[in-house]
Amino acid sequence: MIDRKDVVTIRIPFPNISSDLAVRSHMYICHHTKQRLKKFVKCQSLKPYMLANKTIKHFIDEVPNLKRNPFSKPTRIDCDKEFYTTNLRYPLSLRTTTRPDVCDNLIQMVELKLGCDGCDSNALNEQEMLQLNSCVSRI
Repeated sequence: MIDRKDVVTIRIPFPNISSDLAVRSHMYICHHTKQRLKKFVKCQSLKPYMLANKTIKHFIDEVPNLKRNPFSKPTRIDCDKEFYTTNLRYPLSLRTTTRPDVCDNLIQMVELKLGCDGCDSNALNEQEMLQLNSCVSRI
C-alpha cells in the first residue's frame, strides 16, 4: 500500500470519466495518508504555455533529479487542487520505477504551498477510479 511521499501513475476521473486526466495516466504525489484517506496532487510536464499563462496560482517547478524526484522531464506540481479517496487501496506496483517517492524537502514544499490560501479539495468518484485503474481495489 502506498504512503506519504510516494509518486504513483494513475488515471483520475476529473472533472469526469472522459476527461484528459481519465483517458491518460498522469503522475501524482501522495501528500497525505491517514487511515483510509489518501490525498494526491498532480504532476505534469512543464510546457511553454505554462510559463506565460498563470492558470495555476500555487505550484512547484522541479527539474529531473533522482536525489529529489522520479521525473524525467521538467515538471510542474499543481498545488491549487488536490484529489482524495477514502475507501481505496493503491498497490506499490503503481509507484514510479526510477524512484518511488519524492524527497522530504519536496514534500514539505508541497504541503506548504497547499496551505497558502487553501487549495481546492476534490473527492474522486471511487467507482470510476476502480474502472480506470485495474490495480486499485476497494478497502
